[in-house]
Amino acid sequence: MQATKDSFYLTLRDRLAQAYPARTITVDGVTRPAIVVVENDKPSVTARQHDAFYLEWGEARTLRPAISTLMAMGCTLSYASAGMEQNGGQDRGRCMGELESELLAICTTGTARKKDYSGTDPKDLGSNIFWTQPVFRPAKAAPGCLAREASLTVYFYPEVNQG
Repeated sequence: MQATKDSFYLTLRDRLAQAYPARTITVDGVTRPAIVVVENDKPSVTARQHDAFYLEWGEARTLRPAISTLMAMGCTLSYASAGMEQNGGQDRGRCMGELESELLAICTTGTARKKDYSGTDPKDLGSNIFWTQPVFRPAKAAPGCLAREASLTVYFYPEVNQG
């Protein structure tokens, strides 16, 4: 499953960097695309910043065990915005709308090659992953910002070690 997680994350990260190069975060003096995999990053990165996407994986399950090895895994992307400082935060809704548009854009086309990123050079695993469009939950007011979560499902065939 790790190859699926890595392939999905790196696809979204690269799409975000290409289409929205200004959507970045700075952590420990390093600027990078504003998408974080919570289970993989250190606490200084996962401390939530506004205007960034935080990806969390849910349960993985086999869809029809007797028929196919196709699996599905839930994914939640959460984000928040305090609005623009010069506007006193009164444009939080507009800023959230921009984040939602960007999320929809990087999730479309919902497919990518599955690769093993555990070595120095990514290795194509000979299959694709694919996913649904995000389903947006209602925005909630949090201290000084608006926050929202979107969920989607990633489908994949598991890697099987034969030995």
